[in-house]
Amino acid sequence: MRNIAHRVSSLSALGVFAGLLLTSPSALAGDVTLSVLGLEPAAGAPEAVASAVTEALRQRVTSSTGFRLVPGKDLVEVKLVFSCPDEAPPCMTQAAQSIGSAKIIFGTVQPVGTDAFIVTLKLLDADKGVVESWISEQITKSQATPVGLRAPVQKWFATLTGQTQPGTIKVAGGVIGASVWLDGSQAGLLGSDGLTLAGIAAGPHQLTVSKSGYEKWERNVTLASGGSEKIPVQLKAIQAEAAPDLSDAAKASAPVEPEPVPAAEPFNQGSRVGAWATLGLGIVSVGLGGYASYKVSSINSNLDPYRRYPCASGGALTCAADGSNPGALNQQQLDYVKSQQNTGDTYSKVQWVGYGVGGALLITSGVLFYRGYIAKPTDMAARKSRNNLIVLPSLAPGNVGALAYLAF
Repeated sequence: MRNIAHRVSSLSALGVFAGLLLTSPSALAGDVTLSVLGLEPAAGAPEAVASAVTEALRQRVTSSTGFRLVPGKDLVEVKLVFSCPDEAPPCMTQAAQSIGSAKIIFGTVQPVGTDAFIVTLKLLDADKGVVESWISEQITKSQATPVGLRAPVQKWFATLTGQTQPGTIKVAGGVIGASVWLDGSQAGLLGSDGLTLAGIAAGPHQLTVSKSGYEKWERNVTLASGGSEKIPVQLKAIQAEAAPDLSDAAKASAPVEPEPVPAAEPFNQGSRVGAWATLGLGIVSVGLGGYASYKVSSINSNLDPYRRYPCASGGALTCAADGSNPGALNQQQLDYVKSQQNTGDTYSKVQWVGYGVGGALLITSGVLFYRGYIAKPTDMAARKSRNNLIVLPSLAPGNVGALAYLAF
């Protein structure tokens, strides 16, 4: 912090300079002398933000009709010099009179969270010794720039001095989600009912609406004191560049792209499928014949004890295979033998059917395997020009085999 003695001397010199100004012709012109003390940053508030608000207020005073800016020091220095810990009106009045200012604006900047600040401003009338008006409003960190503070400071100054009453701008239409900018600062997004901007200071403003995929919309708006303006917005979509149309002659001369031809199915695909199908059926048939052979053998073994042969002594059919003479079969044994023989005959037929059909199927499978995996298209074309040997399985009552014939 600067040396206090230096601050006192600076304020004294400033007071002398202000006194000289009061005696000048410009001081007699009727303009209200107004000084903006440097805002005091509270704990946690950057000094840069307080300085930016202070400078914006001083520029506003300079550009306002009816006011003349009187140079002022920081509020912290003034409070130290005049012992004003609580910014009491009597003490602040003495400070204003010392610098030759009829009115002074002073205040503080307090942080709110990490990206917002509360700006508190007071306007004191030194002749009356009272605070005429005060405001306390929040700004975002992004607004704490010379451009971003333009609109808020304009409104604050108008409210403090009573020059004008803030008005309202109603943005209607547009596209939902479009960004609305007022005087270079983002003011919000368009909703289904547009966007209402309240508390806008009177005077000229620049309104901008933008959204990706649409042309930027801009307009200058002059708002009267306490007035309300409804601004209709229409955003034009950015049209993609259309491809040029070809004339009939150009289309005729343009090369025609051939249509894609689906891949042809392999010429021997059917033979491959048939080969595997007949191979499977052939294996099943041969397996069935093998099982039937096993059952026939088993039945023969079961009937061996019941077989009768002529005896050596007398020639009667009462002797067994081992030469013993167990005697003739009774009726129950004869019925059992007959049942087993019938079963054996059935399995014998199944046996030969299985072997016959299975063999024919395996032969057919071999031919199809050759056609499907070994033969080439040229070989098949040559074979078609000659006689073809066709082998097919044959199944009939009491007869199993294969048929072969030539196709001309």
